[in-house]
Amino acid sequence: MFAGVAVLAAADPGVARAASAPNASAVDLPPAPDAQRCAGVRAHRTLPVTESYDARPGAPRVFAIQYKQDLTNVVTYDSFRVKIECLLREDVLPRLASDRPNVVVLNEGIGLATIATGSRGATARNLFGHPGSPSCEGQGAPCGTLAALAAVSAAYAPQIAAYNERFGPLASVSQAFVGATDTLVRGFMGTFSGLARRYGVYMVGSSDLSDFKQSTVSQDITTFRDPDLPRPDSVYVARKPPVYNTAFMWGPHDVRGDGPDVLRNVVLTNRKVPLTPIENQLQFTPGPSSGPAAVDNLRPFPLPGTDARIGVATSLPAFVYGQPPPGVNPCSNTASYYMRCLNALGANLVIQDEANPGRWSGPDGDGVEKWQPLSWMSSTYRTVSDPSVAFAYNVTAMMVGNLADLPFDGQSAITQRGSPQGAACHYVGNSAFLPSEDRPDLQGFAGAQPGFLAIAPWVAPDGPRSGLRNVGGALAPGSGGPLENDYAETAIVADLPFPPDRSRAGCATARTAAVGPVSSMMPGATGGRCVSRRTVTITLPAPRHRRRRARVRRVEVYVGDQLQRVLMGQRRQVTVALAGRPRGAVRVRVLILARGARRQVRRRYHLCVARRAGQHRRVHHHRRRGALHPA
Repeated sequence: MFAGVAVLAAADPGVARAASAPNASAVDLPPAPDAQRCAGVRAHRTLPVTESYDARPGAPRVFAIQYKQDLTNVVTYDSFRVKIECLLREDVLPRLASDRPNVVVLNEGIGLATIATGSRGATARNLFGHPGSPSCEGQGAPCGTLAALAAVSAAYAPQIAAYNERFGPLASVSQAFVGATDTLVRGFMGTFSGLARRYGVYMVGSSDLSDFKQSTVSQDITTFRDPDLPRPDSVYVARKPPVYNTAFMWGPHDVRGDGPDVLRNVVLTNRKVPLTPIENQLQFTPGPSSGPAAVDNLRPFPLPGTDARIGVATSLPAFVYGQPPPGVNPCSNTASYYMRCLNALGANLVIQDEANPGRWSGPDGDGVEKWQPLSWMSSTYRTVSDPSVAFAYNVTAMMVGNLADLPFDGQSAITQRGSPQGAACHYVGNSAFLPSEDRPDLQGFAGAQPGFLAIAPWVAPDGPRSGLRNVGGALAPGSGGPLENDYAETAIVADLPFPPDRSRAGCATARTAAVGPVSSMMPGATGGRCVSRRTVTITLPAPRHRRRRARVRRVEVYVGDQLQRVLMGQRRQVTVALAGRPRGAVRVRVLILARGARRQVRRRYHLCVARRAGQHRRVHHHRRRGALHPA
C-alpha cells in the first residue's frame, strides 16, 4: 500500500506525546488538525478540485496544489504546518490512489515566507503584508521585499555575526537566509518531511537555503536556537554561505540512516539554474551548469512502481531549451540547454514548480511579450508539444498571492503529449493572437489547444484582455479594492499512465470563482478611493463547550498579524481601531477564549470613502466566522 498506514500512526497517543515533547525533532509532528480547524485556514477564494482520472496500473496520481500565500500561515511553525496539512487533508487524502504512488506538488518558494516565522519575523511579516513604499513592479529589485529581508537580518543579527566569524563577511541581502537557516529548515523542511511520512505520499516543494547540517553541539544550540521554543536537542546550522533556490522531493520512507533528519526521506534535489533577475538581486547562487555536478543536479528520479522518471524545472529553467551546435552535449551547459539536458537524461514527467512574480494579466518579464499567459505556453505546453523532446507530461503548480510589492499569480495546469479527446482549451486571454501585443514566435500557442489534461480556472472567466488586465490590477498590491490579494486557491489531480492515454478526456476544469462581469472589475467601480474609518464594532458569537455556552475569559484582537488588544472577561462586542491604517484591504481576527473552548471571527475590510463630497464614509467587509474547536 502506498498510502494510509502512516495516517493511523498519527492518531496513536504515544506518537502525539512524542511530537509535543519539548525537545521533539522538526519531523515529529503534533496530531493532525481536525476539519473545523482546517475550515478556519482556507483561503477566502477557495475553488473545487479539478479532477482527471485514468486509473491504469502503474499510473501515478499527481496533485498540483495552487497555494495562496498568506502571512497568517507563517506566524508560528504550527500555523504553517496546519495550513499545508489542511491542504492535504481536504484536497489530497479524499482522492488518494490506494495501489499506486501519490505525488503532491507544491510551488516554488513555498518555504520562503517561513523566514518570517515567530517573534523575530514579526517586523518582516508587517513589511511583507503592508509595504509602505511604492510598488516595485517592473523594477530590477523588489524594494518592499528587500526592506522585509533587511528586517530579518536585523532580527537575526547574533546568528549572522556568528556566521560572519565562520565564513567571513556574508552578502548583504542573502545573509538573511543564512542567518535564518534553523527557522527555514525547522518550518518548511520539517513540515514537508514529516507530512510525506505521515500520509505515505511523495511531496515536492522548494525554498531558498544554504547547505546545512544538524548540530547537537551545545554552543551551536545556544547560538542558533529559536528563542520562542524550549531549548532543543539539536539545531540546523549553515555549512556554507551560498543560498540556492532548491527544490526537494520527499518520499514516504527514509532512504538513508544518517544526516539531518529532514533530509533522510529526500529522494530528489534540484538547484535552480539559471536564475531570474530578481533572484540575482537577492544574491542567490545558481546551481551547477557544467560537469558531473550539473548532470547530478538534473538527474531524474525513477518513481517506484511506475515508468515515470521525474525531472524538476523550477520556473525559468522550464523555458530554457537553446539549440546546441551539432555534436554538443546539451548537458555541457544546463544554463543554456536545461530542458534538452533533462530530455537527454530520460525524464518523462516534468515537475514545474512555480512562483511567478508578476501579474498574470500583465507583460512577460522579457520586455517584449505583453501577455504573460501566452508566453507561459512556451514552458508548460511546449514541454509536451515540441517534437524535438520526448517528455510525456508537465505538471505546473503555481503560487498565488501578494508578498510585499510583488503579485504572484497564474493558472496551475497539467499537460500531456498526444492530444486527449474532447474540447481544447487555453489560459485566459489566449483565445486569439494579437500582433500588436504578441511575439511572432508564440503565434502557434494562441487559441484553444488539445494538450491540456486539466487547468485551474482564474479569478475571472475568460474575456477580452483589457478587462482581464483590470482584474489583474484589482488583485495587485496597493489596489485598495475589494479584489486586492483575493487570488484563487485550488488544486488539480490527474492519473498519468505511461505511455500517455490518447483516448482519455482532456481539458478538465473546475468552475471559476464568480467575481461578476469582467467590466465590473474596473478600478473604482465599487465606489471611489479608499480611506480608513476610525473604528469598527464586531459582535462576538458565543463559544460553546460540550453543547453548552462557555463563559468568555479572554478576547484577543489582531489587525493584520499584529496583536492590537487583549480584553479580559465576558463581553458581546469588541471595537477595533482602524485609524491610521493604509488604504485598501485589512484583515481582522478576533480570538475568543473560554473555559474548554475557543472561537474565531475573521473579517476582511476594504476601507473606502465615496468620491463626491458629502457622501458618507463606509467600510465594505467580507465576514467569515470561524468554527468552534477544542482548546
